[in-house]
Formats: sequence, C-alpha cells, structure tokens
Amino acid sequence: MGKQFAEEIAYLPSAIRWALEQNVDLLTRVIAANSGRSLLAVGSGGSSTSAAFLAQLHESEFGRISRQSTPVELLAHETRPEDCAVVLVSAEGKNKDVLAASRHMLTLEIPGFALTLAPESPLADRLRASGATVAAFAAPWGKDGYLATNSLIATMILVARGYSIDGLQRYLEQIDGQWLEQRRGQIAEQGLGDAVDAGRHICVLYGRDGIAGAIDIESKIAESAIGVVQKVDFRQFAHGRHLQLANRELAPCFVSFESPRDRILAQATIGTFPADVPVIRLDLPTEHALAEIVSVIDAILVTDILSQRRGIDPGQPDVPEFGRALHASDVRMAVRGRGGWPPALVRKVRNVNAPRATYETFRLAGVAFANRLERARFRALVCDFDGTFCNTDLRFEGLDACLISEIARIAGAGFPIGFATGRGDSLHDDLRGKLDEGLWERITIGFYSGSIVSGLAAAAPVQGKPDPRFVELTEWLTESTLLGALKSSPKIGEGQLSLRIRDHSAKYRVGAYVRQWLNTKGYGGWRIFYSGHSIDVLTESAGKDRVVSAIAATVGCGRDDEILRLGDSGDIEGNDYEFLNAGLGLSVNGVSIARDACWNFLPLGLMGAQGTRFYLKALVIEGGALRFAPEFIEHVRAILTVPGFER
Repeated sequence: MGKQFAEEIAYLPSAIRWALEQNVDLLTRVIAANSGRSLLAVGSGGSSTSAAFLAQLHESEFGRISRQSTPVELLAHETRPEDCAVVLVSAEGKNKDVLAASRHMLTLEIPGFALTLAPESPLADRLRASGATVAAFAAPWGKDGYLATNSLIATMILVARGYSIDGLQRYLEQIDGQWLEQRRGQIAEQGLGDAVDAGRHICVLYGRDGIAGAIDIESKIAESAIGVVQKVDFRQFAHGRHLQLANRELAPCFVSFESPRDRILAQATIGTFPADVPVIRLDLPTEHALAEIVSVIDAILVTDILSQRRGIDPGQPDVPEFGRALHASDVRMAVRGRGGWPPALVRKVRNVNAPRATYETFRLAGVAFANRLERARFRALVCDFDGTFCNTDLRFEGLDACLISEIARIAGAGFPIGFATGRGDSLHDDLRGKLDEGLWERITIGFYSGSIVSGLAAAAPVQGKPDPRFVELTEWLTESTLLGALKSSPKIGEGQLSLRIRDHSAKYRVGAYVRQWLNTKGYGGWRIFYSGHSIDVLTESAGKDRVVSAIAATVGCGRDDEILRLGDSGDIEGNDYEFLNAGLGLSVNGVSIARDACWNFLPLGLMGAQGTRFYLKALVIEGGALRFAPEFIEHVRAILTVPGFER
C-alpha cells in the first residue's frame, strides 16, 4: 500500500531542504559535458515532468534544441541521432520502460547519463557496468506513494542546481507547512472544487512558464482517475479551442499559470472569456526555473483538492489486477533486435546510407587490423588517462578502482605503462596514492600533453616558464570576448594552453578563431584538440606521441607494433587523434576514419574505464611479452562479421 497523499504533501518542505543541501558537482559536470549537444530527456510516469523540465533548462541555458521523450519515443530511434545525448530520469530506477530505454541508448551508443534517487538500482547498475555516468542521490524518504511528489520536486530542484540556476535557495527555503496551506487555500477559494463538481473538465493554460505544472496536472489527474485534463498554451488555445466557451455550462474550468513575463498574454486571453466561466489564476515567480518548480507544487495541491472532493486518496489507489498486469508489461517484447552493420564498422563509417562496398572495404581493413593485433607482442602500453582510465565525468575522483588490479598485474610483471595526459601534478599525486610503490618505477607520465615526460617514482614535475606565445594568445582571447563565451580562464604551460569549459556550445567557434589567429601569426606545428572537459592548444613542442617515443627509447622496442596505445578521443580533433592514428591504437569511445588505425572493438554499449578494463583483461603474458588472448581475437572477428556477407 502506498503512502497517504496528505502525508507526502506534509513532507514536501523536508524534501525541498534535502534537495538544496545535496552535493550536485557530478551532475553539474555531466550536464556541462553535454552542453554542446541537444538533449533527449527520457522519463515515464511522474518522471516525465522532471524530464520535460530538464529539457527546458538545457535548451534555455545552452541554446541546444532539446525535448522530453518517453521510453517508447526513444525506442523509435533506429539509428544514433547526431549531436544528441540522452538523460534517463527515474526516481527508483527499476521500471521496465526506463530499463528498456537504457538498453536502447547503449545499443545505439548514444552519449548519455542517468539521474536517479536510487543509487543501488537496476538502472544504476546497468549504466555503471557499461561505463556510463549515473548521478545518483539517496533520498531519505524512501518510496513515494502512487503519485510522484517528493521525488519529483526534489529532482527538479537538483536539476535546477545542476544547471547553476541562481536564486533558488532564498525562495524555496520559505516553503513550509504554512506556505503550502496558504497556497492550497488560494487555489480552493477560487472555486476549483465546485467547478469540477458541476461536471466541468479542466483546461490548463500556460505561457512561457508553467509548462511543467501543466504536464503534471494532466499526469496526476489522469493517473488518479479523477478526470480528464487538456493542456494548451495561451495562443494555441486561441486557434479553435476557444469554441469550448460557446456552451457556458459545459465549458472547462481553466487553471491559468501566470508569471510576470506571461501576464499580458494571460490577461489578453482570459479577458475575452464570458464572466461566468471559472478561471483559477495561479501566480508564478519571475525566474523561469522557480516558476516551473512552483507550478508543479501547484499541480500537487490541485490534485489534493480534487481528490478530497472525490473522497479518494491518490496516494493509495485500489489498482485492479489488469492495471497491475498492464504496468508490468515488458516493452522489450515489441522491440526488434539491433540489425544492420556490426558496431565496429558503424563506429568507423558513421553513415547508415554508405554503399555496401564502403562497409566491405572497412570490414576488410578491420580484419587486417585484427590480424596485426593477433601477431603483436607488446612490450609496453601508452595510454590516455581522462576518459580512458577514469570516466570524464568522474575525473576528479582519479584512477578508476576497477583498473588498479590490471595495472598491478601488467606493471608488476615488468611491463612499462605510460600515461599521456593533459593533466599536471594532480595525476602524479593520484597515481601515487592508489598504486603500490613497487610499481612506480614502471609508470611514466607525459604531463601537459607530453610537454614534460617523467617517471612516477620521480618527484612531481615543476611547470616551466609559460610559452610567451600563449600569453599573447590569452590576451587576444580576452580582448575578443571569446573567453567570456566559454566561461573559462586558461591554464598556461610550456607546451599546452588548456581551457576548461562549462558550456561546450561555444567550443568549436573558439577553436576556429584560435586557428585563424595561428594562421595570422604563422606558428607552424600548433594543434587544437577537444576533450570532454577542455580545449587544448598545443605547440610544436608538445604531443602525446612524445610519451610513445620516450617509452620506446627506454625499452628499446618498436613504436608501431610493440607498444599498445589506448585512448578515448580518436575522432578528428579529439585529443587522442594523433596518438591513436599511428601504430596499434584502440579506442574506448570515438574513432577516426583511418582504416589501418584507431579501432574500437568493444562489445556494444561498453565504454570508458570499463572498456579499458575489457582490453586489459584480454592481454595475457607469454614469453616476456603481452599478447591478446585468442578469445579476444575471436571476439574482434565476430563483431566485424555480417552474416552472409563474407566472401
């Protein structure tokens, strides 16, 4: 049996305070990492409201067209949408629809993450196992009742904080039991219950603000079987729907959400209504995110008023057996298995309409690369770090714990491991803190994208004098207002200038301007690379390949076939592009279009640190060298195979 609805409403102030106190750093980082993409926010039931709110904020904050989607609407995508990410919003992370959506997201390898109030749940477990990010918060109130209440409001507040919306604390802290009772009274005193008792249905009107409340009223009234609700914005109502006013006795009871910026439009609409048509007018705060949150609190109170008039408790409904069976239906039954080209080829070609001959060419190239991997006897590894040995969104947590045992196994057997990274001494400290001291002699780090190459056993590197050309570039970026567009300040080193970014929507424009500046100055050998959290400008004296050269010289081995390279950003202008496009390089994420380099042979949906673990566990020690196990080579050949395609 669910909780009483009145009990849930009484707890709302506590849920609000809890949401205001949570650490949202991870959520903020993962939102920023996807700021350059459109967003499909997927939620079902009560989570549909918070998903719609999240899509609204993403669009308004980053200028990327985004929308709310149900799980079935996500399943309608049969190919990976370009420049788009998915966020799965689920309070409990266990309903079959959101689990089907998560599987589909991973199958299409769409960038994405989850937001949940259940850290230990099937959804969280599935995404973590694949390497995707889960922003999870442990709600202290346990399950909601039948209708989403505390989880919904708390999730919306966490989302708003994740988007760094100002002014939340001051307004929301005033919401207590008295505030809720006064707000409820304002709604009831306008005659909502009497109008619905008279047989009127409800029409919710909104403008630029209040859409979340409109969605939630429709959802809660329908799910409570109280009645039928239509939702429509003020101007859409004017296109034909106004004919409902012709029969005044059967005209709807209108609930009108009105923020200061919608006041004129609301008055222009409602001012034309016949005087005896009931209208419940609800004032909303000025700030958009706050207006949406308050509108959903209003939706909860509207539901409470109507349910009491009906003499039912929407938190404890009597759900018939057929309803339980319907809810338990598994949407995966209606979803076809993923057909088409093998994932290793799709990652390379990225064009579903490419001719069959193109896929055949890449398939043969992949087989040839697999043959090289089978013959190779590696004497060292050189790896990217962020996105490869730790997931980008979790970079402040450093080396992923799932990789420590594999590093110990390989380095402990005497094989050098090099890390080519844009980081500085923070990585030195992290690795020393997590790896046994006996392994340090086997670890080499190329700090600041290879500007400084040093062993982990040595002291942390001291950054040299900044390249004066970077000082000149920084001054130009400041004067041109581009730094302001990125909301960033540069970190300058000897061979690398790094711009940490919160808003990725401007990064390619900034990169284009930097490229223009370089052409004007005539600086040769400079490159610009992008990662999940920064723009890196490298001079001719920096590059991750310098770590490969250092390891090869120390070991006395070949660069191309005796050093395994691992990274995550092998696509054009990714910060592993140069590094992975030579020798034997494998990616745990993006790849280039090169046929003889930079392949991603991971199982479908696996990525990041978990993908790195898959590669490392496939390495076996034999005769003083590392080689890939036969089972891995068989796996690679299998995912390059199309039934009936071989010759």
